[in-house]
Amino acid sequence: MNPATYNTLIYTASEGIAEIRLNRPPLNLIDKDSTFEYHHALQTADADPDVKVIVLCGNGKGLSAGVDLKFLESFSTADMEKFLRLFYVDTVKIVRGLSKPIIAAVHGYAREGACTLAFLCDMVIAADDADFAYPGVPNLAGPPGMHVWFLQKLIGRMKAAELILTGKAISATEAERLGMITRCVPRQSLDDETRQLARRLAEMSPLALQRSRDLMYEMENMHFDDVPEAALKALSATFDSDDSKEARKAFIEKRKPVWTGQ
Repeated sequence: MNPATYNTLIYTASEGIAEIRLNRPPLNLIDKDSTFEYHHALQTADADPDVKVIVLCGNGKGLSAGVDLKFLESFSTADMEKFLRLFYVDTVKIVRGLSKPIIAAVHGYAREGACTLAFLCDMVIAADDADFAYPGVPNLAGPPGMHVWFLQKLIGRMKAAELILTGKAISATEAERLGMITRCVPRQSLDDETRQLARRLAEMSPLALQRSRDLMYEMENMHFDDVPEAALKALSATFDSDDSKEARKAFIEKRKPVWTGQ
């Protein structure tokens, strides 16, 4: 598969930033083919040494309305399990295994599977016209999958229960207030704000970004008694790297560092 041949998304890379733009109008619905293409685009960006940061976004009126229910219409339990293994299990492995940060830029609607894609990212920048909803209970008569974990982790069990059990949408402004997303910005500023953040990250040491990202997810469910030792080892291992030496030298010499990623 070549990035130029994608049918459900647009892949571009420039200035150290790879942009994966969902492009399956009118709703950017998710199915097997779009999931395969998303995985391929992520792996393409991660393998490109010129790419420092990945951005996920969508064309049209929103990031995505979620999984295509017509695609699921004739599914058996086995079929659904096979698809969710691709969409949940494989996507988590690929995103968590990235060597580079990934930012979601969300406008308009993000529903169910679109929320999975967004909240798997390291950061979420949302426009003030965006909202998020998890309609698994009303639309599938079942739990909204990974959001049972994501939402409790991000905003606590009580508020998560309201969103999960009712399918009620939450606005980007409220999501920011609750700490559910990184930042809410005016719709007209979404692209610029996202690119500014991506460019700032792209200026950092690639090695430091990768190791900090890895440590963040390693510590996510770690018992606190294990945290000091893990932190000690992570920082000590980095200290002797070329990038760490360059960072200290550049700071002392009051100049911009030159990273090697080593």
